[in-house]
Amino acid sequence: MLYSSTRGKDKNVKFDDVLINGLAKDGGLYVPNKFKYFDQKEILGFKDLKYYELAYTITYDFVKDSISSQDYLKICKKTYEFFSEDKILSHTKLDDNEFILNLFHGPTLAFKDFALQLLGNIYDYFLKKMKTQLTIIGATSGDTGSAAIEGCSKSKLIKIFILFPHEKVSEIQRRQMTTLKKKNVFNIAIRGDFDDCQNLVKSLFERNNKKKIFNFAAVNSINWVRIMGQIVYYFWSYLNNCSYKKNVNFIVPTGNFGNIYAGYIAKKMGLPINKLVVASNANDVLPRFYKTGHMSKKKTIKTLSPSMDIQISSNFERLLFDFSKNMNITELFNNLKKNGSFFVNDKKLDEIKNFFYFGSVSDTDTINTIKQIYNDYKIVIDPHTAVGISLGRSILGSENLNTYLATAHYGKFIDTINESLKRKVDLPKRLKSLNQKKEKFKVIENNLDLIENYISENI
Repeated sequence: MLYSSTRGKDKNVKFDDVLINGLAKDGGLYVPNKFKYFDQKEILGFKDLKYYELAYTITYDFVKDSISSQDYLKICKKTYEFFSEDKILSHTKLDDNEFILNLFHGPTLAFKDFALQLLGNIYDYFLKKMKTQLTIIGATSGDTGSAAIEGCSKSKLIKIFILFPHEKVSEIQRRQMTTLKKKNVFNIAIRGDFDDCQNLVKSLFERNNKKKIFNFAAVNSINWVRIMGQIVYYFWSYLNNCSYKKNVNFIVPTGNFGNIYAGYIAKKMGLPINKLVVASNANDVLPRFYKTGHMSKKKTIKTLSPSMDIQISSNFERLLFDFSKNMNITELFNNLKKNGSFFVNDKKLDEIKNFFYFGSVSDTDTINTIKQIYNDYKIVIDPHTAVGISLGRSILGSENLNTYLATAHYGKFIDTINESLKRKVDLPKRLKSLNQKKEKFKVIENNLDLIENYISENI
């Protein structure tokens, strides 16, 4: 299996280099040159596999030239040992055609654990093999940071630097990152928004590709393993809620487009998905693109679903690359960086619409959905999940099975939950204990040189 960049210059790269490089040398994102396809009979044959066995079966083709079959199976088994339920993930049935896919049973109570536990174990495997050390750089709008720290900081061969927007993640999300007492973990609060953090990470990689000073690696969903690790639960969901009797729609709260892009890859690999629904909040850059073909940045708006407060969805570049006949991806994203916008013609836009619906939800709708789901089912959902349910119910019928991805535990956004329900909801023990722990993080201006200097001083 070889990989190439979305921007065309960095071609036929082995998995080892994709893993370590993170961002391609030409500034693009790595994608596999091909995808393994499973027919319906093969997929149904996976039903009785344990989750780690399913992960191995679905994803081994992506790594097989770099990791032996025996070693990769051990990595997959190790990856899900610290999830809080034996089943790793679960469904909640709302009615015969509506399910919630609960993806918050991991160590940090968010869907990011599925990929970042895998990534951390793969990194550790290669670093021990190569007898070298690694500096991981990541940006987070909320959940990636703590999941990356939990997944990667266990390795003594790694130092990890996480950038997050100062005062723009929930208190619980921040404390999950900043209360962990490990000498190889560095949290940086950037005076800016998530897009500023993400731009700094990309710029660090671009500068380092020229200077070759640091041994950098990425944990954001620009790293292919992040996508790879998330493909699996779409297959699990299909196999475990009787949806094989009909096609299924997956409704996904979406910020950086990595989670729903993984669903798109699952469809390419044979999973009979009808539509993938991109659910955004007031930061509606993707729904606006869906309507007009114009990708244009606006000022990021602070909402009740902060992990989606994003204006540049990095993984959308991977999707456009897949539809890129007669499109120059490098030119498009250079225009986005320099001018704040680019345009895709109607024909190309219609091709994308065959796979996706896009829509946005207000904070008012988010609150109303949290209340409605609790009143109707006595289920507490986090605000991001509420965005997905609100949008899905407004645009989808019941002829297919609708599965809403619950991307985080409600406890990570407890203030919003308490305000929405007008009652005090208890936090899980592992989150409640964070309030008694001392925090450690550095506040830095949105300046590339300052960030690079801070990293240099702490490596």
